[in-house]
Amino acid sequence: MTVTRVTAVLLVVGSLMMGPVALAHEGHPHTFMGSVSAVHEHSLDLKATDGRSLTFVVDEKTKISHDKMAMTLADIKRGDRVVVTASEKKHSGGKLIWTALQIRLGTAPAPGSRK
Repeated sequence: MTVTRVTAVLLVVGSLMMGPVALAHEGHPHTFMGSVSAVHEHSLDLKATDGRSLTFVVDEKTKISHDKMAMTLADIKRGDRVVVTASEKKHSGGKLIWTALQIRLGTAPAPGSRK
C-alpha cells in the first residue's frame, strides 16, 4: 500500500470512530418510550420502557399530538403511553435538563395504570 492509501484508510477509520462522539453532544434529540407517571403544569414524568424515571420540561415549543390531532399537556393523563423526543442541556449546577420537543400519545394506556 502506498502512503496515500494508508492515509486515506486512516482518515476513513478515524471519521467513522468519531461519528458516535459527534452525535452525543448537547442538544441532540433523543427518543424515549414509556408510560406517564405524572403530569405537572410545565413538565411530564415518564417511566421509560428501560426502567428509568425521567422528567421532561414542556414549553410553548413542545408539539403534542395523538395521531394527526394536536393536543395539549392537559390532555395527557397518568398511565398514557407516549413517545417523547427531547433535547438535553446541562444546567449551571451540572444537572441534565430534558426539554420535550415532541410528545406523541399512544393508542391506549398501559393496563391498570390509570387511576
